[in-house]
Amino acid sequence: MDSYEMPDLRLPFETASHPDAEHVQELTEAWCLKFGLLRSPSVARKFRALGYGRIMATLTPWAPLEGLALITDWNSFFFVTDDQQNIGVTTGRVARYEGLVASMRRVIGGDSRPTVHEDHPLIAALRDLLDRTLVAQSLHSRPDDWVTRFRGNLDLWLTGHLAENAYRQSGTVPTVEDYVAVRRAASTVLPTVDLVELVEGATVPDVLYRSPQYQTVVQGTADIMCWINDIHSLHMEQGDPINLVTVLDHHEHLGVQRAIDAVAARVASRVDDHLAATRELPAVLAALGVAEPEAVLRCVRDQQSWAAGMEAWDRTDTIRFSAAEATGAKASYVDDLLDWPTTA
Repeated sequence: MDSYEMPDLRLPFETASHPDAEHVQELTEAWCLKFGLLRSPSVARKFRALGYGRIMATLTPWAPLEGLALITDWNSFFFVTDDQQNIGVTTGRVARYEGLVASMRRVIGGDSRPTVHEDHPLIAALRDLLDRTLVAQSLHSRPDDWVTRFRGNLDLWLTGHLAENAYRQSGTVPTVEDYVAVRRAASTVLPTVDLVELVEGATVPDVLYRSPQYQTVVQGTADIMCWINDIHSLHMEQGDPINLVTVLDHHEHLGVQRAIDAVAARVASRVDDHLAATRELPAVLAALGVAEPEAVLRCVRDQQSWAAGMEAWDRTDTIRFSAAEATGAKASYVDDLLDWPTTA
């Protein structure tokens, strides 16, 4: 790949970190070990350097520890699952991964019957997370429309993986519009934002969630984080069609440096959209008669803190984007869970 200069990707959002960031990192490590998401000693040793607890501590910096721990466990699960997707693609075992996806989608949809992967660490971990999120009453209870939306956004994440796999297997580069939709869907930002509502005790009624302003905020958070990540991870993703730099270079013949600069410009424009929609939200909340509007606005500030925190995490605070750790078919910081036996 051509050499290139990194643009300044720091975001104009205030960010903070939960005072229990290191403790929640230890808690999520213990949870991953309990459910078998971390298996080999070498991978377990590297988990702390990945820092999933540290980055999630920027999302809900003032939330109760229990809520932060739940969000962090979900995101550890998301990262491990995303790594299994990558292993499936790079080792020619996409079918095995997509079999797991089918089982996970059944569980997400509320099917309580055992799947053929019932003993798999991802299924066991997913059932635990759903029970803690939807059944346990120690956190705020959720209305039915929130539960439906959360399940739908989890399913969207996995269908996004299927779409990404199709592009990767065919060697097809998506159009810019298709890339944006697929990358956003597969990113896990949308279900994570749902979880922020739960942890913050905020109620975002469906009429607000579907409003242009709130959709600009939520989708903007996803796009900003995904596109910044595409630049930070570009050195590891040569030839991967699911990267906005690659997409713009392919369709607009920009060359790597100009494509990177174009992505940075798109990020800046999306930040402007996000901030404009945020300024409009108080009036929208008042017009819709949303109860406790400050809790909703706190969720928006959390998203901004997380986006700014993740840019710094991508750049300086994790080994996830280290070329030395991510060479070959399987990164050194992840266990291969794809050959787990089924019960069929």
